[in-house]
Amino acid sequence: MTTPLELVQSLYAAFGRGDIGFILAHVAEDCVWQTPGEGIPSAGRFIGPQGAAQFFERQGGSEDVTAFDVKEYFVNGNTVVALGFERVTVKATGKTAETDWAMMFRIAEGKVAWFQPFYDTAAYVRAHKA
Repeated sequence: MTTPLELVQSLYAAFGRGDIGFILAHVAEDCVWQTPGEGIPSAGRFIGPQGAAQFFERQGGSEDVTAFDVKEYFVNGNTVVALGFERVTVKATGKTAETDWAMMFRIAEGKVAWFQPFYDTAAYVRAHKA
């Protein structure tokens, strides 16, 4: 059986190789996938694998991720928090945004039941403005 940490690590590995299908296969039907940042195309509250797919479509359609590094993990039962760094280039403006981030996952029955990132949303809003 995969531990919550092993699952989250496998999701980041899948993201690194562009395997969004693997990630979606590990999202629970009732998962809440919530991303902050009013004014950022990928922001919002998404439900289940279909919602997570919508998040990735919006993110991929609006930003190119040019750096993504996971630096550290913290585990408390079925909750995993990852700390890292990201840099993106916004396709519409050509501007870059970068931030240190924390991403929180709650795992239930081997799938992501809740996901929320915490990052410098203001930097991303600025990069998305023409």
